[in-house]
Amino acid sequence: MSNEYISIEELAEKRTPSELHSWVERKIKQIGSTENGLRALRLHEGRLVKKLKEEVHPLALFGFRKFGNTDKILLQPNIGNQSYDAVVTDLRNKPASQSYVEITLSHEGESDYLRNVVLDSQGYVFSHSPVHKTGTRRTGRQVSILAEAFEVGEIASKELKKIEGKNYPINTSLIIVFEDDFSFRRCIDDSYLDTFARKHILKLDLRFSALYLVGWHCVFREFSLGKSA
Repeated sequence: MSNEYISIEELAEKRTPSELHSWVERKIKQIGSTENGLRALRLHEGRLVKKLKEEVHPLALFGFRKFGNTDKILLQPNIGNQSYDAVVTDLRNKPASQSYVEITLSHEGESDYLRNVVLDSQGYVFSHSPVHKTGTRRTGRQVSILAEAFEVGEIASKELKKIEGKNYPINTSLIIVFEDDFSFRRCIDDSYLDTFARKHILKLDLRFSALYLVGWHCVFREFSLGKSA
């Protein structure tokens, strides 16, 4: 259904960080300009829209924040079945070099999807309140998300806990993308993130050369793991 909004060729095009960032913003705005397109974005409907939202958009955020406005770095999303999500070509030195990145999103699985279902149906949703579901699509699914007060620190800790305990293939840098909304940023600073990463993530046998924590809004932290194939 949603594949009509985007082609494989434009999704897989090699771009500079600023080009990719601008293209993603325009494409999301274009797709979201119709009711069906907005629904496709919210629910990640269709293989290519899902790819755009879950891999290419995070790649654009990472590339723009790490490399800025340069034409010496090229980012190319991987649309195939290789064990990485994108190729980074570095033209700053000769010969040019390539590296790879794996992208993972911090999320709540089905609860995240159900929040977007509610958002799509009623136009708003409480981001951090618990999700209550009864029934199934076949029997008649009912979803309720009531407004509940949470300590800001509890919200932030909940977001951070989602990115623990993950392990990935060798030969790539790992990018973990997570929600860093206003509630999160009120009580979490770079020092807290660094401490959390050292305590809960860097101890894992990730087998990567670098780890990046990338917030949807502004957070960007880089950690060298010193591991490669």
